[in-house]
Amino acid sequence: MDWSYLLPRCLPLLVALATPARAANSPDLLLEVRLERHLLSDSIVAYQQGNDVLLPLGELARLLTIAIRVDAPEGQASGYILDEQRGFRLDLSAHSVLRGEQRASFDPALVRREGADIYVASRLLATWLPVGLELDMASLSLQVTAREKLPVQARLERQSKGPMASVPGVRSDPGYPRVATPYSLASMPFIDQTIGLDVRRAPGSSATRASLTTYLTADLLGSEAALYINTGQDRHGPAARLTLGRHDPGAGLLGPIRARTVQAGSVVAPGVPNIALGSANGNGVLLSNRPLGQPMRFDRHNFQGDLAPGWDVELYFNDALVAFQQARPDGRYSFDNQVLIYGANEFRLVFHGPLGQVRIERHSFLIEQSMLAPGELVYSLAAQRDDDGRARAALQFDWGIGKRLSASAALVRMPAEGGERRYASAGLQAYLDKIILHAALVRDSGDGALSQVGMRTRIGGVALNASRAWMRDFASDFYQAGGDPVATRDELRIDGQLAALPVALLARRDRRDSGQENLELGARLSAYRYGTAFSNALRWQSTSGRKQADGVLQVSRRVAGVGLSGQLQYTLEPRAALSALAVSADQHLDAGYMVNLGVARTFSERHYRLSAALNKSMGRFGLGVNAYHAGRAGYGLGLQLFIAAGQEPRRGRWLVDAAPMAGSGSASLRVFLDKNRNGIMDGGEPPIAGAGFVLNGGSTATRTGEDGIAWLARLPASQELDIALDPSTLEDPQWLALQKGMRIVPRAGKASALDFAVGITGEIDGTTYLLANGVKRPAGDLELQLVDGAMAVVASTTSSADGYYILAGVAPGAYTLRIAPAQLARLGLNTPPPRAILIDADGNFLNGKDFTVTPSPP
Repeated sequence: MDWSYLLPRCLPLLVALATPARAANSPDLLLEVRLERHLLSDSIVAYQQGNDVLLPLGELARLLTIAIRVDAPEGQASGYILDEQRGFRLDLSAHSVLRGEQRASFDPALVRREGADIYVASRLLATWLPVGLELDMASLSLQVTAREKLPVQARLERQSKGPMASVPGVRSDPGYPRVATPYSLASMPFIDQTIGLDVRRAPGSSATRASLTTYLTADLLGSEAALYINTGQDRHGPAARLTLGRHDPGAGLLGPIRARTVQAGSVVAPGVPNIALGSANGNGVLLSNRPLGQPMRFDRHNFQGDLAPGWDVELYFNDALVAFQQARPDGRYSFDNQVLIYGANEFRLVFHGPLGQVRIERHSFLIEQSMLAPGELVYSLAAQRDDDGRARAALQFDWGIGKRLSASAALVRMPAEGGERRYASAGLQAYLDKIILHAALVRDSGDGALSQVGMRTRIGGVALNASRAWMRDFASDFYQAGGDPVATRDELRIDGQLAALPVALLARRDRRDSGQENLELGARLSAYRYGTAFSNALRWQSTSGRKQADGVLQVSRRVAGVGLSGQLQYTLEPRAALSALAVSADQHLDAGYMVNLGVARTFSERHYRLSAALNKSMGRFGLGVNAYHAGRAGYGLGLQLFIAAGQEPRRGRWLVDAAPMAGSGSASLRVFLDKNRNGIMDGGEPPIAGAGFVLNGGSTATRTGEDGIAWLARLPASQELDIALDPSTLEDPQWLALQKGMRIVPRAGKASALDFAVGITGEIDGTTYLLANGVKRPAGDLELQLVDGAMAVVASTTSSADGYYILAGVAPGAYTLRIAPAQLARLGLNTPPPRAILIDADGNFLNGKDFTVTPSPP
């Protein structure tokens, strides 16, 4: 916990500035959607409009399995809600909605067309559909509560009984083929550019400062390149860092070494248990085959990444705020050695931009399922030299000894006071039923030693972490050197629920060589009630007989476009007093503007700070003007301009936006009608407009234009992404995608170019009959099979109760249609003659392909 965290994001007063038309594909929000405890989608597009948030009717209906189809160009939606007797029809031109036999009008300001969907204010949509919709703007999530049982709930209940039911975030693998994005010798970069100007006045002094920060990503020398340049932020001169490397989740780098990460230039060395925290930037190399995005160690994880000037990031663990950081001069952030507990470890990084931007990353871990397979070996090697010329290196291994036992080892070289120190460590981890045991030994070059044992388990709904370490003349980043070193350290952590509220308790006791004991206790209680988030953290310390206690209370309420937040920092011992208070409020306005007001007060020094800002964070660029007044400390004015740019590879045109692009991947998707079915867009084959896509099982609002091209931005970099055509968005029912989908690994600074071929298909229908005792009647439940020339079944269907069947989406070709021979034999029916089928290149319809079966003689 960063105990010094005090909400400093009380932004300043702004002046309205001229704004170009807002880009149609630039949404205000990307929301996570949950139904009860189930994640339905990790990103649906939503728009803020005054105090309302507008949600996509068609997309929500699809997620909730409600039979409503949207026709955005016509401004209509139709279908039914759970029962065909409860019809639904929406007409934007008439400003009316029909539900069953009830017709009602609505305020047209609460509904609008955007792209291929119709967006409806959440408070209005909750009256149309049998669901409650609760928005948590702090975490950008939409919680859906069903007032009636939905079909999707029955499906989720069935899935919850499956073998992967306990694994959060697990989705089925569609098995799409991997499509590589070739590396270039050099490519046009993606750019995030920030320009700032500050004027500050204080008694006896004044300063005017201009700053320029550039972050570029691109292909360079056949690798991924990232360049960060910062001028004007540091009085010692510009800061710059360059990194070259490659990432491959499939471990396909460097041949037999099977690496997943290879980097050179500015790299960050990972931490080592009991020895080294994660390092700052330095020039060197990093080589690893550890799974990308997964914990570097079984019990802890580091979160590191790029963070532009003016941004800050909050780290939440199981919905409780645990740490906060602002951007460092090197443009990075780092949350090192975050403890993992037995059970669910749900981390959320919430990034706040200086112009009101919000971005969220989510990470889920289950350490009890992180054991290595027998014989599996993972490694990491990092070597670097910092700006002061000091060398640091770390080599780490983890090896699966058996089904429930793994070993670890590390060799470390790191700077120390008066020179450097070397370490060697070894450890064992045993994964038993509902408990993980671990032990470690460490020796250093100064004859210091450490031994440690620990356990992690869960009792009911409570997770327990406990460990004890014994030291002899041992010093490291975790155990500071001194005249009275630590001899033993006991640590206990309890995570659980108290009256359905997340609670964390921490205790640490250090006994030193002199016999003196230092004790630290901590507690954190979090809650979310009535749209308001509360978190209170307490810490009590006893050091050398001196006692100290302090705490931080945080409150945040965000509803629609309005947000209120506050933090109170206080002490309880040696005396009760208020330390500092910060309160801020923000209001989203139309056209992507947001106004902020804030006040901060430090009670001990009687300092205050009033601030206000008006920011434009949507559209083709971001712009902000701010001001503050701090009493006798002076006042200041600031101006900041942000623009992100990247080149679309097919059209060759530059795309600009107010949200960062350089740190994420992108893709240019082209959809066309493949008349000769060769998978290549040949001359005369038309593009398909209005086609949509499914990303990792969830649909996206992006649609292809008249040229058949769609642009997907801000894709997660260096992670496998499954992309498929959404068949419900193809306007012709005879069209069918020729491939199930593709799997790519987006990378920062490079757009993947993918082609999706669509073929014309035909349709076959008919009726099955049973002729018995001279009476002919329809026969249901008969299986129709379509077989190719090799007698392989390529499609099948079952006739309905009235004998009618239909086979749709049949590719052009010659086939044979029959009733399943095995079923006929089982039912004691004669085999009727098969039918020859020919589907031509234009996708013809074949009607009346009837079959009559008769009972076999006894």
